[in-house]
Amino acid sequence: MSEAHQRSSTDAVIDALHSRRSGHNFDPDADVDGETLEALVEDATLAPSSYNLQPWEFVAIRDDDRLDELVDIAYGQEHIREAGTSILVAGHTEPKTADRVFEEWVEAGRFDAETGEELKEQTVASYESERAGRDYAMRNAGLAAQNLLLSAHARGLTATPMTGFDFEAAAEFVDLPEDTVPVVLVAVGPSGGDEPERLPRRGVAEVLHRESF
Repeated sequence: MSEAHQRSSTDAVIDALHSRRSGHNFDPDADVDGETLEALVEDATLAPSSYNLQPWEFVAIRDDDRLDELVDIAYGQEHIREAGTSILVAGHTEPKTADRVFEEWVEAGRFDAETGEELKEQTVASYESERAGRDYAMRNAGLAAQNLLLSAHARGLTATPMTGFDFEAAAEFVDLPEDTVPVVLVAVGPSGGDEPERLPRRGVAEVLHRESF
């Protein structure tokens, strides 16, 4: 990659980080097409995850009647309906992809079979507690959700993440397995126009700590 191309790519990423907004103004007469929906999820799956275990699932809700139900589950947030597409990002509380993923590590020559098996056992054991399992789901699926938001922004769409919903009702609504929990709900769709100015952010001098808190 040339220096100019590298600089252009860097500028584009930084611009996306600075210009992305959690919008609530959607065009109710336009929808995200199926191809774009799949592209958003593909981009989300490129997020980093613990040992590449990829413990995330994405449930898209697009049916009008079900969106009406989802508005109720999300305590009346009408922009869910207006967006036309909502994606429930969920995470595994158990490393149930471990067998497959560690086999891929070995096949790729990153570990020998014995080391791979030892690492797999250590990884599985590290998430046995309920707290560790929930943290595992939230951290990894949260990274995927951020990719999803940035991908939507890059494609000219508006997207907003929400945690203001009934988590138990949402899990039941989309039939999540017991070992998979809702992490964040993302409403995504074509923009309906300008959004309000960004609210103030805490400055670097306030939040950056060096060597210790």
